[in-house]
Amino acid sequence: MSPSLENGSAHPTANGSADHNVNDDHSSTSLGFGTRAIHVGSAPNKETGAVIPPISLSTTYKQDAIGVHQGFEYSRSGNPNRDALEQTLASLESGGAYALAFASGSATTATVLQSLGANAHILSVNDVYGGTFRYMTRVANENQGLETTFVDLEKADDETILKSIKPNTKLIWIESPTNPTLRLIDIQRLSTLISPLPNRPLLL
Repeated sequence: MSPSLENGSAHPTANGSADHNVNDDHSSTSLGFGTRAIHVGSAPNKETGAVIPPISLSTTYKQDAIGVHQGFEYSRSGNPNRDALEQTLASLESGGAYALAFASGSATTATVLQSLGANAHILSVNDVYGGTFRYMTRVANENQGLETTFVDLEKADDETILKSIKPNTKLIWIESPTNPTLRLIDIQRLSTLISPLPNRPLLL
């Protein structure tokens, strides 16, 4: 988990790690995109002065006592490289305070869908990645009672899309370009279309 970037300062991460150097002078979103892309998450190394973060290969970090460490315990819960990446990504998002990096797209998909809770409805582009389709229709459906409606979000008219949204629709899943046919979905159109809806589904 990454520390948040609020008012240019870092905060403890979710796994109990200490503050990390986020290079506070460059974390402000008032600075340009290029400046943040280069500097946030790339503070000079305190030991060597290196301006590019070294690759951390350690899987385990020293603890002085249970939960007492210098910011990291196991690489599965956080390591310097992943934290640097998350800090950079959070800075690049307009107004973003957090970012989470995953090892694969499937891990990301599983995390997002599990966060919806039980018995939710998803409106998904019909030309979705095969692994995502199987997760939605088999794993999430059986484990969480998630229901998914697949619609051609590239060619469907507004009325068709709105009729596919239910009171319990929590997520509109788009992939643009789609995999593998590379179809393009008009994200701005969908965002405008669903903005007045009372249930305010997440467009992702």
